[in-house]
Amino acid sequence: MTAPVLDTRHLRLLVALEGEGSLHAAARKLHLTPSALSLQLRELEDRLGGKLFERRWRRLHPTAAAAHLTETSRSMLTEMSRAEDEARRLMNGSTGTLRITMACAHSYRWLPALLKNWAVTWPSVEITIVPEAASDPLAWLRARKLDLALVSGETSKDPRIDVRPLFEDELVAVVGRGHSWFARQWVAPESFATEHYWGPRDAFASGTPLGELLGRARVTPRKVTDIAFSSGVPVEMASANLGITVCPRWFVEDAIARRQLAPIRIGKEGLWLSWELAVRAESSTQQLNALVKAMMAHHPKPRRRRSRRPAVGEL
Repeated sequence: MTAPVLDTRHLRLLVALEGEGSLHAAARKLHLTPSALSLQLRELEDRLGGKLFERRWRRLHPTAAAAHLTETSRSMLTEMSRAEDEARRLMNGSTGTLRITMACAHSYRWLPALLKNWAVTWPSVEITIVPEAASDPLAWLRARKLDLALVSGETSKDPRIDVRPLFEDELVAVVGRGHSWFARQWVAPESFATEHYWGPRDAFASGTPLGELLGRARVTPRKVTDIAFSSGVPVEMASANLGITVCPRWFVEDAIARRQLAPIRIGKEGLWLSWELAVRAESSTQQLNALVKAMMAHHPKPRRRRSRRPAVGEL
């Protein structure tokens, strides 16, 4: 395929000549002199190797080749105009796509309400969730395959990544009314050794808060049923007194308020996570800043960490 010989001025020339029908009228429309426009037409015909217009009764009539080129030119000019408008909106932050991920699957529970409000305020900015990035969100950010990530415990000193504190979150053991832990305020990690745990097995993986805590205590639950929280099964099984699960306290606040479930602190001081928003340091667009602001306003409001004196008789 040979390189194109037309440029933007030729496209405008063809469209103007077809619409106006004469060299002088087209020149006025394009704010050029007739001689300058005539020179452009001659140059274009020389490049293509043939005549594009025939003069009849003081009007220019396009040849078949010119008609074909003019139709294509009109389409290209329309597309170029659309692309320029889109580029301006992107520069202004009023349109586009933001790619996000959550390192904590529970967080997807509060995301829909945020996205519903976002769609009203930013209808032309689409939010795309990238779940596969959750395993290594900082690497995805550095590779420019992600725009924002909710992370916990990240201590990266990479100057390319900007980490902003969001909220503190307490992981609690959740049990039903008939469970022996129901009236307790906290349990020691060793207590997990006799329990049936319902939930994702990777909650005990090395590097996770629960995995590190139980690893130091050299404890594993008596039985683990590996099932995703999104299924709703772990909480239902805990409510039915068929075992325990572990999740953020805010995740089960409604059931706690109805006294259907009890949140049990893990360890005397609790098991806390510090959640942060990670973005690329140079990605300071209007739409991304607006999303960060929205997430900081709409995230769960867990109870603040506080020191407490352990109750007498707690395990």
